[in-house]
Amino acid sequence: MVGSPDSEILLEMNRMRGAMEVRAVSAGDGLEVVFVAPANAAQSDIERLARAKLAYVRGKSRETEDTGKRPDKKGGWIA
Repeated sequence: MVGSPDSEILLEMNRMRGAMEVRAVSAGDGLEVVFVAPANAAQSDIERLARAKLAYVRGKSRETEDTGKRPDKKGGWIA
């Protein structure tokens, strides 16, 4: 795959009453995030939020790999 790791994302959306559970997986590196969005949210908004969350988690993961510790100094694991 050419481009950034999250140039293609796979979305799974499950509606639960007034909310939508969204699973977003980056096709490039297999990174997965899960979040809840309003059931009436536009698909473009969900995709934009998924890309932002993937980038955020990827950045946090990179910080942890560089230092070996969580950046917030609270201990524990980032999964």
